[in-house]
Amino acid sequence: MVRLFNIVNDDESIYCDYEPEKSGLFGKVVVDKVTEEIRSVSYSEYEYGKKMYVAHVRAKLCELLNLNGEIPKETVAIWF
Repeated sequence: MVRLFNIVNDDESIYCDYEPEKSGLFGKVVVDKVTEEIRSVSYSEYEYGKKMYVAHVRAKLCELLNLNGEIPKETVAIWF
């Protein structure tokens, strides 16, 4: 599980802070709205699966963009 918060949707990108597994260790991901590629990332210091968590954050941000609705300020991504 990864918590996405402080989600911002501007003209060129969507970005947020994230926290893996309620660890208290935060990172930040910026995704280009046109290409849906990661523009920049500041990895959380959470010890395990750094790239995996960022991949889930990116996917969730893209999902929010494609809903064509109001973007929440906070959400979670869960997988198993």
